Amino acid sequence: MNEETGALLKSMDAKLSALVALQTHRVLIEDAELARPRPRSIDKLLSDAGLTQAEIGAILGKSVQAVSQMIAKG
Repeated sequence: MNEETGALLKSMDAKLSALVALQTHRVLIEDAELARPRPRSIDKLLSDAGLTQAEIGAILGKSVQAVSQMIAKG
């Protein structure tokens, strides 16, 4: 596997992890019978899933600096 393919697979893995994290978070919030998740920003959730601050900014329509500030707050 070359370096470009490895980087592409890593990026895809991070995006799939982010989708799973977002869906899980949504289910936890919507289902009253489940324990309440602690409040977390979407920025932090996506960062923990493996997305870069630049990717998060592009997804959320924010600057990298704004994403960085939100992650630092958490």
